[in-house]
Amino acid sequence: MTRYSAISLLISVSLTLMPFSCNNNDGRVAGKRLFFRMDTMVEVTVSVSRRYDPAPLWRSIDSLLTQCEKRFSALGDSSEINAVNTRTSNTLPVSAQLTEMLRIGIAYGDTLDGAFDITVLPLKILWGFCENDSAPIPASSEISATLQSVNYKKIRVNDDGVFIDDPYTRVDVGGIAKGFVIKWLAELMMARGINDFLISAGGDIVAAGRRPDGAPWRVGVRHPRRPDELIAAIPVESGAVFTSGDYERARITDDGRRYHHIFDPSSGYPCGGNQSLTIRAADPIRADILSTGLFCRNAEGILSFVNERADLECLGVDSTGTIFSSSGW
Repeated sequence: MTRYSAISLLISVSLTLMPFSCNNNDGRVAGKRLFFRMDTMVEVTVSVSRRYDPAPLWRSIDSLLTQCEKRFSALGDSSEINAVNTRTSNTLPVSAQLTEMLRIGIAYGDTLDGAFDITVLPLKILWGFCENDSAPIPASSEISATLQSVNYKKIRVNDDGVFIDDPYTRVDVGGIAKGFVIKWLAELMMARGINDFLISAGGDIVAAGRRPDGAPWRVGVRHPRRPDELIAAIPVESGAVFTSGDYERARITDDGRRYHHIFDPSSGYPCGGNQSLTIRAADPIRADILSTGLFCRNAEGILSFVNERADLECLGVDSTGTIFSSSGW
């Protein structure tokens, strides 16, 4: 049984509708439900009328998350990603959704000078950040050999499908899929007339509207070394807040070195310049990609990129523990 098929056996937990402590006039309440899907906890909170029945909404959300988990997990036996990675020819038809993911991933690979790469799966496997969590630290020769197949430019996408000219190149949409899924969840709720909600997927957030008490949703950014502390708490009425860190999937060796799952595709080693990076943007896909794709840059490089773009903000903690933020944060 793969890691993802085991996850699929877990049952989502339903919480009842509960009123906020407020004096709102229309009897609005907060409905909340937790789902464990795609190797992460997804928490959906909505602000709705007390008379609203959330059961159909929860079923629709669970259905969407289950489908995404099956289709886009790198290790799922029946997933589209697995079909691409176990292909027997260099051309394979794929769905419109995966086509869009790959196209956007390739485009951001160019935008970020190769620092965002949708073909890093062989590195994750080599370093033991897939199923083999006890894998030894690889030798430099193993890393160099693996890097020969890590290059997003080996992938071409058109309306007929995906073409990959290297048989050893493997696709991983882990740095982009969550942004897509959260965006689809937000669109699902808006299509049902729910305009006040907050979605948290492993701490990555998209929000719209306000809480039942009329206040904006508040999003906390955790300290990368002290998980019970926040380095920021910000009001969010629209948009996405995504964080990448060196702490979620990390291994610390006996000599104190920390290795984690965010790789520099040019070297094959985990990025070492930052402990965490939070990106705020209107589009969750953009926030998801940039929180990963900028992670290997130093603070100066990150701030230069973000401050040049009016639709972005960032908050980071570098390897020394120094906090830095963009001009508009």
